[in-house]
Amino acid sequence: MGPEGYVTLWEDFLTDNVTNFVETVASSGAQDIHGAHGGWWGQVVGANDNDAAAIAGEVVWEVDEGQALTFETRLQIDDVSEASVFVGMSDANNDAVVIENEDDALVATATDCFGVLLEGEQDLTFTAVGVQNGGTAEEDALTGAVDAADGITRVIRMVATTADSGTVRYYIGTANEYGGGTHVATKTSWYRSGILYTPILSLDARGTAVNSDYDYIYVSAPR
Repeated sequence: MGPEGYVTLWEDFLTDNVTNFVETVASSGAQDIHGAHGGWWGQVVGANDNDAAAIAGEVVWEVDEGQALTFETRLQIDDVSEASVFVGMSDANNDAVVIENEDDALVATATDCFGVLLEGEQDLTFTAVGVQNGGTAEEDALTGAVDAADGITRVIRMVATTADSGTVRYYIGTANEYGGGTHVATKTSWYRSGILYTPILSLDARGTAVNSDYDYIYVSAPR
C-alpha cells in the first residue's frame, strides 16, 4: 500500500530562518522570529504608509485535489485600531499586501485569494474576504465573532471545500480555542477551488507603528 492520510504544513516558528517559506517586505516593513513562548513570528510596520510585511508557504495547495482543506493561525496585534492584517490563502507567495480595504475601498493585489481581513481603522470586526480570477473583491463582516483587541490572542480557522462553487466555513476563537472557536460564517461561491494556493500571513501599514505576531501556521488536506 502507498502513502495515505493527510498532507500537513505545520510551522511553529522555532527557528530564525524558515526555509520553506517566502518572506516579502515593502518599504521599511520588517519581520523576524522572537522568543515569546517558544517562538512567534513578528511583523513590524512603522509610520510610513507604504510599509508592509508578509510570510507565505509554497504555492502547492489545491482544494480540488484534497478536501476539506483546513487553515489555522493564532495571532496577536498590539494596536488593532491601526492595523491592516490579512491571513489566509492566496495565489502568490511574494505579495507584501494581498488584499486591503483602505479608505473604504476593497482592493486585491492577488488574482485569487480567500481569508480573514482586519481593517482596524474602520472597524475592529474581522471580515471574510475573497476574490476570484481577478474579479471584484468581496467582503462580509464576521459579526458573530469576538472583535479584535489590543494585545489579545485570537485563533482564526477556515475549512474550504469544493461544495457550492467553493465553500469556506469561518471560525474565530479566543486564545486557547485551537482547532475550533465559534463558527461565524459559511461563504459559498467564494473562491476557485481548481487552482493552486499558498498560506500567507501579512501586515500592511496605516501610518502608525504596529506589531502583528503569529504563534503558528497550519494547513492540512487529504492526499
